[in-house]
Amino acid sequence: MALKNYDAIVNDIQDNLGSNSTDFTDALMLKWVPQGLDELSRYSPHIVREVFPTTSLSKELENSEIKALLWIVALEFRTGKTDRQWRNFTRHYNTQVSMEIDFFPSDVDTGIDTDEALTAGETDIDVDADATDDIPVGTIIRIENELYYVTATGTTLTVVPGYGRSTATTHVTNTDIYIPELAYLYCAKTHKVPVVATIAGAATADYDAGVLTINVDGLTSTGTIEAGTTFTIASDGTTTHYTLLEDTVLTGGAGDFVFTPALAEDILENVVVTCDNSTLTPALETLLIDLVVARAGLSVALKFIQAIPKSGRDPFRDYRKSSLENLAIVMQKLEAEARHYQQEYTIQPRS
Repeated sequence: MALKNYDAIVNDIQDNLGSNSTDFTDALMLKWVPQGLDELSRYSPHIVREVFPTTSLSKELENSEIKALLWIVALEFRTGKTDRQWRNFTRHYNTQVSMEIDFFPSDVDTGIDTDEALTAGETDIDVDADATDDIPVGTIIRIENELYYVTATGTTLTVVPGYGRSTATTHVTNTDIYIPELAYLYCAKTHKVPVVATIAGAATADYDAGVLTINVDGLTSTGTIEAGTTFTIASDGTTTHYTLLEDTVLTGGAGDFVFTPALAEDILENVVVTCDNSTLTPALETLLIDLVVARAGLSVALKFIQAIPKSGRDPFRDYRKSSLENLAIVMQKLEAEARHYQQEYTIQPRS
């Protein structure tokens, strides 16, 4: 079952509420649909895995830049075991997570050093030995405090600088190259339904695997595709769903997609790039429509609060009663969905 786009969802809501161009306008839907998504997501959120390179000798993870974060579901550290290694953790406000482990993460020294002074934003790094075995493609490396994603290896590393929200900076020659340990945060996020009308475009150039930004055109002439929106690339054999890290503001039907994870494969100019209609499931899509219908009905009932009942009819009472009944049904379904979403995780002991 194909998911509906934003316009189709709005049309369904308006059809359920009845034809009324004054009370249930498209402009009001721009307020009510996001509010509905926020409420629904607290019962059944969109779960996204975020990859975090750890800091050597620190149990702290900085998470302040995770977009649309509601809460952290689970944390995985030192993966590769048959049983998933879910770890206890403490979240400090919306900015930091402490891993409750009895050991400290450590960086692995690759034995490879830089063979040049690096400028900020450097994408090709000369090294002092062949790094094919020690730093394979797809590795995240650390040079001082900056992270890089490696897209090609050998005596020169092709990299994406400033990876994982680290700051691109300069580095002196003969600097050690480390591989940090990785932690995985499974994050509950607010669902997204893109508002823009045309969500299929084309890459405007060739791009190499490992990049985190591509330019796409052929989209709606103006508008914003919100951070958290997911998209696919037609030629990508891995079928990866990429997630926008920043809002994409469109100009002339084009805009930069800044995303995670890094591009899995090389892509060619004009390959089709398609945003997903939403992060919802078909069941949640129906619940969203029903929820917004009920909330919108309650909202419009207030305009009749001082109306004088006529011929035994009371518009305020009737709107309110009907909407409350609809809302009660929806909330029961959301509670059931929340129980379905909740699952037990085997938390590993600290040692």
